[in-house]
Amino acid sequence: MSNTVLATKWRPKLFSDLIGQDPVVTALENSLDNQRLHHSYLFTGTRGVGKTTLARILAKCLNCETNNISSKPCGDCSSCISIDLGQFVDLYEVDAASRTKVEDTRELLENVQYMPTQGRYKIYLIDEVHMLSTHSFNALLKTLEEPPEHVKFILATTDPQKIPSTILSRCLHFSLNRITPETIKTQLENVLKKENITFEEDAIKNISKIADGSMRDALSIAEQCISHGDNKITYNNICKILCLMPVENINQIVSMIINENTDKLLADVEKMYYQSADFKYILEELISIFHQTAIFKITNNLNDSVYAESIKNLSQKYNEEEIQILYQIGVTNLRDIELAPDYKSGFEMALVRMILFTPFKFDNNLKVDKNEDKVKSRELENDRSIPKKKILEKNNEPSNETLSLEKNWDIIVKRLDADSITKNLANNISFESKNDNILNFLISESLLSVATEKSKSKLQEALSNYFKKTINIKIIVSDTELLTLHKKNEEEYNNKIIDADEKIESDNFIKTIKEKFNATTVKNSIQIKD
Repeated sequence: MSNTVLATKWRPKLFSDLIGQDPVVTALENSLDNQRLHHSYLFTGTRGVGKTTLARILAKCLNCETNNISSKPCGDCSSCISIDLGQFVDLYEVDAASRTKVEDTRELLENVQYMPTQGRYKIYLIDEVHMLSTHSFNALLKTLEEPPEHVKFILATTDPQKIPSTILSRCLHFSLNRITPETIKTQLENVLKKENITFEEDAIKNISKIADGSMRDALSIAEQCISHGDNKITYNNICKILCLMPVENINQIVSMIINENTDKLLADVEKMYYQSADFKYILEELISIFHQTAIFKITNNLNDSVYAESIKNLSQKYNEEEIQILYQIGVTNLRDIELAPDYKSGFEMALVRMILFTPFKFDNNLKVDKNEDKVKSRELENDRSIPKKKILEKNNEPSNETLSLEKNWDIIVKRLDADSITKNLANNISFESKNDNILNFLISESLLSVATEKSKSKLQEALSNYFKKTINIKIIVSDTELLTLHKKNEEEYNNKIIDADEKIESDNFIKTIKEKFNATTVKNSIQIKD
């Protein structure tokens, strides 16, 4: 195996060797073969996609001694060999990040008017050109617009937004794409086979994904893994080197979220912390899983994903709205994780939110409450025909499904798409039982005025939209005092008032003021603000 690093050793030497940039390559080949040359080129794109490589190949095409100007340089003449070795005297490679001053640019352009020494053209390759100062761009502007016939400029940058429009308008602009994981995987496998390196397919698949569109990054990661694994690339080694979480562990995290196994989940997070796990990466993977699940819910098309099982389980557990909420929680916490005391606590909060704030999902298979037939009611003599519930016998415990619906009624009400009058009705009734698609509620006789036909109809419509199925409601008058959402909120508010009053009365400063000025507190003056 050569001592040269893989990214350098396998740098493409010809247009045909370049991967993932077919539109750009085709355009350059056609212009070269038809002798339609521009005086300045601009290559833009993320790191590791081939900008500098493309510039060097173009330099060979323009200076090849054997094939003259063409899209297929020979690669064997002195000019081609010198360019590959970085020794071509007429190729000026400049790193703009380290030469940002206007004096540097002027010094570079001093010799533009002189003829090339070795080749056909003088090539000025300015990398990361967006780093030049405003004065440097101004110094470059005139020369870039009308350079001598023997000069070609090739500019490269990862951030074209920072290049002045006056410069952009004078260049032939080529935007290089991120390389797809599939293309990176294929190229990486070819390189490793030629290098006689054994590898696991899952390992290569993950390297291709982690590289994020950069072939250079993929080769660098692969080389790191080769050194660590004694000329072998295994999935476990990748996880150890890059502090990544194995796929099976992430699938387990998803399973625990689905089953709301909070204790086990947080215990595992504690173990991950001491294993130096990358919590930001894990959160990104969860977001990706939620995204793939949302696509699967719409298209029913599941790509060859290592998280296929998790995606199917999420799709069965949650509806489209809930998947969107999980995704949004993940994205929001990914943004906020930098503000957390540490990544671990930020990740834990994301998991807690995913479990606690996912809306209650209505189960189509809820069982009929066995006590329902024991409810006796009578019809009220009014146009609403709301029955009155006199006696409620409960010899048996209600079903788990009924308890679940009752427990989550406050969550459902908060998420209903309804007006204030409809929500007022929902806040003043109490869930009692269920029979197929009929939900039975209780209401106090003193609150019958809120249960109008219009409000009942709107509540029925809102519940149907929420559960994505036809829901009918039946409201029964109760002789007993009901603990409705409105009542709960009222009690909570009153408790806060009492608590605030006690704190004020026991405050030493307040006591001093009262004693000194013979002051008294004004009753019912305390207000609680959200």
